[in-house]
Amino acid sequence: MKLFYASCVVIFLATSPYICASEQTNDETEILEMIQDIEKGWESGNGMPFYQHYLGQVGARYIESGGQNKGLEDLVKNHVEPEKEVLKRLTIDILDIETNVEGDFAWAVTTVNVSGEVRKTGAVFDKKGFQTYLFRRTDEGWKVIHSHSSTRDNKPHKHR
Repeated sequence: MKLFYASCVVIFLATSPYICASEQTNDETEILEMIQDIEKGWESGNGMPFYQHYLGQVGARYIESGGQNKGLEDLVKNHVEPEKEVLKRLTIDILDIETNVEGDFAWAVTTVNVSGEVRKTGAVFDKKGFQTYLFRRTDEGWKVIHSHSSTRDNKPHKHR
């Protein structure tokens, strides 16, 4: 019987790193899929991925290049959805996604390229920068609790 228990302990110790690694991989996959959904939502002016993937807790603030939205409703109604009317074209490429998971908290740091054309004036923009997402594991899975994006002109103006 002692041999049986010792064998069980050895098997558990030998396989537990793989179980943890598998959980980590599943968490990272879920987070990557969320970020891809959010990217598509931005580009199409569709707020649904935001309502699905953001926690929307009281006091939440979402920051973008010096501006901010206070709360999920403000982000969707005053930023995401209006852009489809204002912009003739919007392309967002979220790249180099680096995720970190620690228990029920996770974060992702990405590079981001944003380009588009303003419908009314025809002005074209091309920006690049970084984005950070903070996540909390909930009963419904991972949720974004904060995001911060900062971009600047891809081809900066020369100073004279």
